[in-house]
Amino acid sequence: MRVIAILMITTNRLVENLDPRAKIVSFLAIILCIILTPITRYKDFQLYFLLILSLTFFSGTTVGQVFKRACVLIPFILAMALFVPFLKEGQVWGYLSVGYWKFAVTYEGAWMFLNVMVKSSLSILLFVLASSTTTFPDFLKGLDMLRAPRLLIMLTSFMYRYIFVLIEEARRLIRARAMRYFGLRYKEQFFVVGYMVGGLFIRTFERAERIYSAMVLRGFSGEIPCVKRFKLSYKDFLFTAAIFILLSGIVSGLIYKIGCIKVSDARVWIGL
Repeated sequence: MRVIAILMITTNRLVENLDPRAKIVSFLAIILCIILTPITRYKDFQLYFLLILSLTFFSGTTVGQVFKRACVLIPFILAMALFVPFLKEGQVWGYLSVGYWKFAVTYEGAWMFLNVMVKSSLSILLFVLASSTTTFPDFLKGLDMLRAPRLLIMLTSFMYRYIFVLIEEARRLIRARAMRYFGLRYKEQFFVVGYMVGGLFIRTFERAERIYSAMVLRGFSGEIPCVKRFKLSYKDFLFTAAIFILLSGIVSGLIYKIGCIKVSDARVWIGL
């Protein structure tokens, strides 16, 4: 029983324990295939979805957690793609009446809307899964070991680190506004908000100057050190190879083909 329990724990956290380089390469390959696949090949997207569910099962997280986090981002994609059916020119499918206005919905616009929503939703699910199984420092270290531009890695690291600092700074300004300008009318509050944005920009600029000076004094050379040391193992190679084989089968259509083999005047259907 102990051996079975250990195997289940190891299997459930297979994706989480992989090298960041293997996860980055594999997940980027999946996203690239999702983007390049035509929306008319709906069976391919079903298989992509099943692949993401399988990776979720082997990641140590639950499907509910992944969908819950993805639901935070999907509405933003929906808001951007909502006007596509009305703006894309083509054959008119129908009309949508809103008061005195009538908007034409085209077939091309509807297909483009479906294309954007399906591909974006699958990519977001994969992004959430990757962020749930890989810490941000490990992700940056993986990019560095894959020879990504160091300037890009450094900017991404600073953006991730100081976006929370800026959010906390904005919260302090909002609390100060609530205590000092209580009872103002909405028109007057617009001017206060403008002063807040300007003050936040000035504080951000001053903080950036101080951080840069401190980094130069401490001998910063453009490389962010990482305590962890990563080494590719056979699990990483097997995982990456399995992902590429599955993607090749989906893209090429081999996974759908049915072969008919004649054995003693009987036909046995097998999936190639």
